[in-house]
Amino acid sequence: MPDAKVQEMIAVLGAADRFIPGLLDSSAGIDLDSRTVLWENTFVDEASYSGPYMVHPYHIGAIDNYVMPDSPECITDNTYATRYTTPDATQVVRGGIRRVLLLNASTDADAAAIEALAAQPQEMAASIFGADDVGWVSAKGRAWTHIWEQAFTDMAQLKRHLGTQEGKACSSVEGFDSLGISLGSLKIFTCPFELSPVENQSPPAPPPDTSPVLYTITARTPVADADTYVELLERCYDAFMVEGGCPLLNRWRTVDQGYLEAEVHSTWQIDSLAAYCDLRATTIADPQWTAFVKDAMALVQGGSRRFHRAV
Repeated sequence: MPDAKVQEMIAVLGAADRFIPGLLDSSAGIDLDSRTVLWENTFVDEASYSGPYMVHPYHIGAIDNYVMPDSPECITDNTYATRYTTPDATQVVRGGIRRVLLLNASTDADAAAIEALAAQPQEMAASIFGADDVGWVSAKGRAWTHIWEQAFTDMAQLKRHLGTQEGKACSSVEGFDSLGISLGSLKIFTCPFELSPVENQSPPAPPPDTSPVLYTITARTPVADADTYVELLERCYDAFMVEGGCPLLNRWRTVDQGYLEAEVHSTWQIDSLAAYCDLRATTIADPQWTAFVKDAMALVQGGSRRFHRAV
């Protein structure tokens, strides 16, 4: 995946706090040891997390472009979410290095021992420990029991921490075991972060928009695969959309022998963005949608996914 596309997604994720009410301190970055993108944000309360976040136009449009498997712009795989509760929504450390330990503690006693370590951190700007209480769990199930989030002012402080006895021990399952703490699994992500000024975040909620929208997917495929892609659209995706009350309005493709790639442009009518949210919730369990993702998206080499309203 080109770095420019990954950076584009990171910018979109990081800007979420400028659009979604109740969401603060959104930041995203690439793990220093892998290609994993770590996205973190703070919700002011439970209602903000379970309410406007998933149904906001910015999530449906910009964010879902990169994570919905039926989007030609999707560049993610094997995504999962974790969450923990804090006393308030304030993040004191506004920039530096974030280190997130995802832990599968074997017993409550093991979790309590880690919590004690987190309460007395060595060479950290911030240390927060909590149980994973995320409401949305993928089909893979809940992988982690707890999260230990650490913040450092810069790489120098992180290196000093990793040189301490605690830092060395709390960097592997074996290291935790040497402290008498049993973990079923451990995953560590480290990435730079910078939070925007709070006054630029969490705008007022927009009024509900019940107007119809046009949902358009433009997909680029090899010329030799265009007919197969269109057939899968007609057989699987159109059927899924029609069952959800979203008829196809038009479909066009580039002229033969005119381009190095083929481009297929499809537009469906949806009653509203809220109606799309209801449809999105059915995707993973729908056999026609899953068949399309499995067979058709392997042919797609790029494109776009957009929602339009009348002007």
